Amino acid sequence: MRARLRELLRERAARRRLQADGFAARVHAELAEDLPDEDLGEDLTDFLDRYEPGADPEADEELRERVREARDRIARGY
Repeated sequence: MRARLRELLRERAARRRLQADGFAARVHAELAEDLPDEDLGEDLTDFLDRYEPGADPEADEELRERVREARDRIARGY
């Protein structure tokens, strides 16, 4: 009985991890589609750390804000 319960709990945890990974991939893909000229990489925090501003400060801030929002959505899970 206990072994079956442990197995069910492991399966549930694995499904949740897959759902979270799928959500993160969806959010990342949406962002990449919206910003096709940017090399986002896999880690959005790394992107924000290495991003070098261009000539238009307003556009740069908008881009950084969109990336931060996507990163936060992934962290929240919704």
